[in-house]
Amino acid sequence: MKKIFFIIFSFIIILLALVFILRIYNDHKYKDIGVLNFPKYYMDVTNIRLYPTDIDGVDVTYVDEGRMQGFRFVPKKKLHKGLVICFGGSEGSPNFENAKILAKEGYETFALFMFGMKNQKQTLRKIPLEQFEDVINYINKNIKDNKPISVLGASKGAEYALNLASKYPEIDNLILISPSSYNFAGLDFKDYGSSWTYKGKELPYIDIRRTSLKSFFKNIFVPCIIKSPISYKETYNSAIEKDSTRQEKLIPVKDIKANILMIVGEDDLMWDSLAMANKIKEQNSKAKIYSYKGAGHIFIGNGVLNLGKIIIATGGTAESNDKVKSESRKIIDDFLKENHK
Repeated sequence: MKKIFFIIFSFIIILLALVFILRIYNDHKYKDIGVLNFPKYYMDVTNIRLYPTDIDGVDVTYVDEGRMQGFRFVPKKKLHKGLVICFGGSEGSPNFENAKILAKEGYETFALFMFGMKNQKQTLRKIPLEQFEDVINYINKNIKDNKPISVLGASKGAEYALNLASKYPEIDNLILISPSSYNFAGLDFKDYGSSWTYKGKELPYIDIRRTSLKSFFKNIFVPCIIKSPISYKETYNSAIEKDSTRQEKLIPVKDIKANILMIVGEDDLMWDSLAMANKIKEQNSKAKIYSYKGAGHIFIGNGVLNLGKIIIATGGTAESNDKVKSESRKIIDDFLKENHK
């Protein structure tokens, strides 16, 4: 009995020592891979004072109009008709950078928050799609040259944008970066449910808690313990596969009239955006997909993001992500120029 106890005790000590060594190693390996190359507002995305509003050639104001919260960019010389509305991802940002870049190119743009601000849900769960009606009302009331309307969304913002286009025909064009074809659960596990609601009802959603135990341990639990990058891709894929009613959770895009452009990395480790982009195209054959080998989820860095408490595998190599970031700018420009003549 003592021998068995000694063996078990020794195994535990060795395991703990191994975990300790791996944590130190990973701390050193990933210490410089963070949000250092991101604008400083990414450290506190809802702090509007951190956003630079002094931009050459562009007037920037903050819009506080009911559930419409975010920045309006008006070029001193507007070169293109209509508007471009930008949304960020699950980090809660308003996609300020894309809105700024497009404004400097002569588009009137908005960088809007989906959640976390005044009059909005404070976390990413049960966000009412109807809050976009405040955006439409503001546009109709304050902007004469307001057509066409393009909406650009990244990651969770692309999931949101696709849902909006399925409900609001005012949207003429969609640019979806690393999109989802399904409605997934929100990311507030204290008030768990769908990411989105419409007319007071939660949209049917894929429950990401129902992923396989093997996938959870391999891709989330063990990496958390040893401080290595967490990959969510298999978690999402497993949850989709295990859901026998997954067809009901697809975002209804068949009858969307908006032109759809999708940009995806084939090495996306957050979720399988390429497979889901293809799923969107199956429903809406006019949708266009631009996919890139070696690129990840966010088209920046070397595919790993150190957020301090956790390290996330976003996918791709630094070279491929930089290439896509550059090439996708031209693709987006061409798409917008064609549809904002």
